[in-house]
Amino acid sequence: MSKTYTACEVAEAIGITPDTLRRTRQWRQREDMMPAPISERGRLKWERTGFDTWLRRYHPLARSPANDAAVMPDSRSIEDQRRQLAAEYGNA
Repeated sequence: MSKTYTACEVAEAIGITPDTLRRTRQWRQREDMMPAPISERGRLKWERTGFDTWLRRYHPLARSPANDAAVMPDSRSIEDQRRQLAAEYGNA
């Protein structure tokens, strides 16, 4: 079995204190779809793969969507989009 994340590691990853994580954990599970810990007794532990996936996809401070290497800038018009595509792929 792979190593798990502790409450301190999870709190650091999402930018809050461990105390705040313990107080708001159920709310974050409900509202932010944060995964539930795999152990409720004793010290809280989270599975690494599930938490890392949530952090990339759903965390409010995530920089870009999980599967996109770079976010494409919005085109102002169809002509701008056509120019961008022509510059990127050439005139086909």
